[in-house]
Amino acid sequence: MNPYLSAFLTLFVCVTSHLEATSPSEDAAATVVVYNVNDPDAKGLADFYCSARMIDPSREIPLSTPVAEEISRSDYDTTLAQPLRDELVKRGYWVLTHGPDNHPAVTSTQIRYVVLIRGIPLKIMPCSTYPGDSKIQPDPIGGRNEASVDSELTLLGLFSSQISGVMKNPLCNTNITAEFHAQIPPCFLFVARLDAPTPTTVRNMVSDGIKAEKEGLWGWGYIDLRSITDPGYVIGDQWIKQAGEAMRQKGIPVITDDLPDTYQAGFPITEASAYFGWYAENINGPFAEAGFRFVPGAVAAHLHSFSAVSLHDPMKGWTAPLLSRGASASVGNVYEPYLAFTTDFGVMETALLAGCNMAESYYMAQPVLSWMSVLVGDPLYRPYAALNAAETPNTSVWTDYMQIIRSHRGSVLRSAIDLVHRAREKKQSIYLEALGAAQLNKGYLPPAEASFREAGQIETNPVIQFRLLLEQARVLEKEGRGFAGAALLSKNLSRFSDTGERGLLLAWIARMDPIKPTPIPTQPVPMSPTPSKKS
Repeated sequence: MNPYLSAFLTLFVCVTSHLEATSPSEDAAATVVVYNVNDPDAKGLADFYCSARMIDPSREIPLSTPVAEEISRSDYDTTLAQPLRDELVKRGYWVLTHGPDNHPAVTSTQIRYVVLIRGIPLKIMPCSTYPGDSKIQPDPIGGRNEASVDSELTLLGLFSSQISGVMKNPLCNTNITAEFHAQIPPCFLFVARLDAPTPTTVRNMVSDGIKAEKEGLWGWGYIDLRSITDPGYVIGDQWIKQAGEAMRQKGIPVITDDLPDTYQAGFPITEASAYFGWYAENINGPFAEAGFRFVPGAVAAHLHSFSAVSLHDPMKGWTAPLLSRGASASVGNVYEPYLAFTTDFGVMETALLAGCNMAESYYMAQPVLSWMSVLVGDPLYRPYAALNAAETPNTSVWTDYMQIIRSHRGSVLRSAIDLVHRAREKKQSIYLEALGAAQLNKGYLPPAEASFREAGQIETNPVIQFRLLLEQARVLEKEGRGFAGAALLSKNLSRFSDTGERGLLLAWIARMDPIKPTPIPTQPVPMSPTPSKKS
């Protein structure tokens, strides 16, 4: 390994065993905002972000880079890496010393966060040769040198010519306790980008996040598993399960899809404040349906090798499409990273729920650097700032549910009696649906079926009723009574006759009881208006 990388790793491992989140004002004072002067929208976005986050506009750094998402290694060096180093030194943000071999080292810094504004290139294409580079790991990792711009800039302060292979991120899986930022080596940068298919989406990402910090990020968490057992891939399910469990313990209700494919078209995704799933190349299912929107401020990510292959196409991959549909932050991969080198959603969501900002949480969850991943969103955004506040800023069914769960030390199952009582008292299905989802998650099938059934009797919104019907049938299928689940769905074909709903019902009936003939309507099915979402 390059000796400077080795020394950096040794230092970092020695000093990063603790973490304490910084304050918003400290974050702003440690941020620079980098934009491309060749993009006509970039300066306005940089100004908007600085104003929103109360960052001194003198901390904007204009660079002249190609207006393209993918650039060569040469363009990266000459238009991004070296000019940014020069600016950080010239402005006094970095103080350098030089060793016996004249290799520069960052000895002190005023900068922790680097925000890349839409217009800064996204990824660096592979090159055949590079002076000073070497193969420090075996193939296929060691022979690859394509990377995300963001991941390379994280290590800008190493002044290293090593571009092939990965560098282990010593921040990954560190503890959330104390004295973290003061001990990070000054050469390390937390890099994120404010990027999306349109400048308007970028502005919304920032403003929606700041609003959620003040008023709370309330809604359902959705997780999408593959129920995979292959040892090489099971870790992906484990990460997503951990994200779901972390939300449950903090009082965020969670709905889980554990079918092998992604959430199917027609499945009712309502009031989504968080989403973690895998594994499809491009956005699909309910998320791709016209009119779908996340709760403002939502954090949403889909695990796929090329999820962030472009951030300017609202239908390509997942990262850009999720942001286009209202999410404020996401993570993704610009090239093939291999599963073990992708972001651990469980660690990231756990850190966010503990009060960390997006950048802190991402770098705790990203195992390697100088590689393929990107954090897209405001790095200073703390999605659960209100959730962790001493006084909850609003009173609603969401905060009431959260307080019940927390009164039982984060256990939904131990909260069962209170949840049932509150559902009956308030005539609100969320308490029972969240309980049923947690019971299903633990394999308590008869109680889960009863919870979903009673929730369906309380609920008046047809969209939620439809989801509760599906959840009840899914429990029956898991009990080995797929025929009963199919019969339950068949009884409701006339009740849920919207094209999307009917198509999903027929698909589930065929899966649960393939012997049972699928009913065929004798006359055209009327199109019913789409019910309004529950407020």
